Parts: sequence; C-alpha cells; structure tokens
Amino acid sequence: MKKSYGLLIILVIICINSLAQDVPLFQAKEPVNLRVTGSIKSIKKKSNDSTLVTGKFEYDNGHDEWIAVPVQARVRGNFRLQNCFFPPLKLKFNKKNVAATLFEGNKALKLVMPCRASKDKDILIRKEYLCYQFYQLLSPYYFRTRLATMELTEVSLKKTRQYELLTFFVEDNSMVAQRSQGKILETKKGISPEAFDEKQSVRNDFFQYMIGNADWSAVFQHNSNTMFVQGSYIPLSYDFDMSGFVDASYAHQNPPSLGTGDPRERIYRGFCKSKKAMDEIRKEYLEKESAVQAIIDEHESHFSKYQVKEMHDYLGQFFDILKSDSRFAASILEGCRTN
Repeated sequence: MKKSYGLLIILVIICINSLAQDVPLFQAKEPVNLRVTGSIKSIKKKSNDSTLVTGKFEYDNGHDEWIAVPVQARVRGNFRLQNCFFPPLKLKFNKKNVAATLFEGNKALKLVMPCRASKDKDILIRKEYLCYQFYQLLSPYYFRTRLATMELTEVSLKKTRQYELLTFFVEDNSMVAQRSQGKILETKKGISPEAFDEKQSVRNDFFQYMIGNADWSAVFQHNSNTMFVQGSYIPLSYDFDMSGFVDASYAHQNPPSLGTGDPRERIYRGFCKSKKAMDEIRKEYLEKESAVQAIIDEHESHFSKYQVKEMHDYLGQFFDILKSDSRFAASILEGCRTN
C-alpha cells in the first residue's frame, strides 16, 4: 500500500511538471503578433496592485486568423509608472477564456513594454530579453519568455495614435514553481542571506554582476521572487532594464554608496559565501562563456555592428574578471557583502 501511494505521488509530480512544460506560448521562439486597442493613460489611472482593468487583445494564430483573448490587467513597477509612458503590465486570464489558444495553461503573465516611444525602444526591449536568455543558460531556475510585436492603437479624447512596439511575455512565478516542484514565498520582513541555497545564490549574484545590475535584492524581494525547493530558498530575479548591459537612457543612477552612480559600472552586491562555492560557480560561468556570447550572435541581425560589439565587450569585461585571480579576488571575493 505504501509503495502504491509513493508511486502515485511520483506520477502526480511528473504529470504536473509535464503540464507546466507543455504551455504552448513557450514552445516556440518566433515573436507573437498582437493587436491591442485601448488607453494606456486609463490603465495607469484605474489599475493598481489590487485593482485590475478588464479588456482584451488579439493574436495572429499563424493561419491569417486573429484570435481574441479576454484579459484582466494592472500596472506594476513604481519607477516605470512614474517615469515612463508605457508601464509594464501584469496580465491575468480566465482558464475557459484561454482554452485551446496560444495562452492555454497560463493563469497570469507579465508583459514587458518599452518605456517610451523612442527610436531605441526595440533595442532596449531586446537587450532586456537577452538578459533572461542568459540566465536560462546559467541557472536551472529561470523565467521563460516569448517576444511579441504589438500593434497598439491608443485611444484618447484628443487624438488616436498607433504604435508599433516590441514587447515580451514573462511567465508567472507560479509556473516556475510548478516546473521546479517548489513553492513561491512572500514575506515583508526579508529573508536572511544565509537561508538561500549557497550555489544558486552565487549563480544569481554573478549573473547580476555580469549584466551590471544593482537594482535588486533577494533578501528584501526587490525585483526578485523567492522560491522554496527541496528545503532550500532560491532567488528568482526579473526586471533587468536598469542594468548596464541594457543601458537604458531612463535608468536611474546607482546610489552613491554603491560607487560613482553610473549604471554601467559593475558593483558586486552578492553576500559573501564559501570560497569553494564561489570558485565552483566561477568555473561554471567560464565554461559557459562562449554559449552566453553566442546568444547575442543569434540576435545580431536586430542590432548594428557597433551594438553587437558593445554587448560582446561588456560581457567580455565580466569574463576577464573571472579569468584573473587577482581581479576576481579584488572585485568579488573582497567586494562581497558581509551584512
């Protein structure tokens, strides 16, 4: 009886994990084509963390047919809400409304939008998308993403405007937990740095340092979720538009306590871990250097030659630090946080 019960539990876990993997949206890489009509100003005014606005969007199913998807949406991100025209959005779906559509299996998604209708808007979005792709290669725990092109008709009393935007979907943290057989934890008190899985913590810290991002905190869950998996706390980071790799014109300056304030300047914000763990993840990253750089090359047709070189060089500076014992010690081993 005990053996049968144990087998049943294993089969349920396998089934749940399989369902999470089979979400249609993340089974391909080509961008989804979207059409949306509405008011950005209205959703910014009417929605918040607890209030959602009801609407819909359409997507091209690839057979010259546009499928309407009812959705509830709200804004997220305080800085972007105050400083950008297009806010990032949190989308919620009804199971029945997305059945047999590309969005089947998703209860919620994040939609990453450009900040403004600037000339470099698509470049900045694709750079942030690349950051998610890097981490998918570097960590077993990550958010899946899917690019989307959006034809947005902005309706207002004064004038109707149309925008062509590059955006991307980010899977909900509950889906990551489902795939990882874990649970998302939320706390307002913060989590002790020692509570996190050591190696996964260092992987995340190295990644944030690699892309030059200082706008995060696993301890206080700022641009970071916390997942509990097999007795360990795992950081799940997101929102990388403030990183030096993306180099957005609207990025805020780093606090003076972290250096010069230049968002492009790398600051190691990870907490000190055992030298054994730091050296092991260092080796792990160096082994993946070519694969990380290759991700940029996969998207080179969307950038200028100068932009491609600049991205390679920025990541190359990080890997040069890992290759040098003295620079690795000075920048990371001696730069890590103790409190």
